[in-house]
Amino acid sequence: MTTSPQSETRTFGEDELVAVIRQHAELQERAYSTGPKNWVYRSQFHLLLDLGRRFTAVPSPHDLIGMPDRLCYSNAARYALEHRDESLVYAEGFALTRAGLDFHLPHAWCVRPDGTVLDPTWDDAPGRAYVGIPVADPQLWPVEGGGLLADFERTLPLLRDGFPEGALADVGRPV
Repeated sequence: MTTSPQSETRTFGEDELVAVIRQHAELQERAYSTGPKNWVYRSQFHLLLDLGRRFTAVPSPHDLIGMPDRLCYSNAARYALEHRDESLVYAEGFALTRAGLDFHLPHAWCVRPDGTVLDPTWDDAPGRAYVGIPVADPQLWPVEGGGLLADFERTLPLLRDGFPEGALADVGRPV
């Protein structure tokens, strides 16, 4: 019996990312215990722990051309828009890169309907891991500028009010 990539068990890299996100959430709670009590989320880390999904890193197609470094948010949003016929969605959260050293970085990528990653910015080096939020609503995709969780103007409304109903895709595996 074969299993889809979405049903595979979690990886060590994904567990690392979730642990890092939890540590940041705990630090936020200790440092800012007097934050707004009526907001849906206290920080982007709390949002990720509540809504985040794990995504399966797989080899990218050979014709995927890497887009400019350090522009992952707009790269992923533009790539997903250009490939809507493939049912790609924009996803944002944290990724683990293994280029000699492990780095847990804020990042954005695209997700296929089966929960696998298509990353238009990074190559598909072994050991990559992705934990984030799959955003189905293209109106929320940050085609210009910073990401939903990394750009102050975009992040605050999401922390205060949460995502609009139907804005998230049901892909990936629960955190």
